[in-house]
Amino acid sequence: MSLPVVPDTETILRSCARVLQDVVLPGLEDDWQRFSAALMVGSLQYAIGVMHEDRGAAHRAELATAIAGLKGDLAEEELGAAAANPSPFEVASAMLVWAEEHPGAQAEAVRAALYPVLYRQMEQEAAAATPMMEAFGVAMRGRKDE
Repeated sequence: MSLPVVPDTETILRSCARVLQDVVLPGLEDDWQRFSAALMVGSLQYAIGVMHEDRGAAHRAELATAIAGLKGDLAEEELGAAAANPSPFEVASAMLVWAEEHPGAQAEAVRAALYPVLYRQMEQEAAAATPMMEAFGVAMRGRKDE
């Protein structure tokens, strides 16, 4: 007698994605069902990627570091309540709004520090969401051969 081995979460998700993609999806005729199944395949693949890397924590830490370098340049009264917000995304948003409303060297420094970080993070998230977006595109085209 052997002990049962419980599969890890990634194996379960990969199995679900494969069954949906190879068994369920090819047999679906209804466009809405095909769209939903294809989106589920992409979502499962995205979830597997999320399991391997906590990009959210990395993004918050990176943005908090960029903000820390700017906080001395912007007084808390200039940012209002957002300065005390624990979310670096909220603080960055308040800083960028302030920068739009107060043109000048200080505003340029805010944009120069935050834009590259935020753009890089957006590109990373867009790349990570590629499986979902590809599934969405296939489903929207209504192709039955993929």
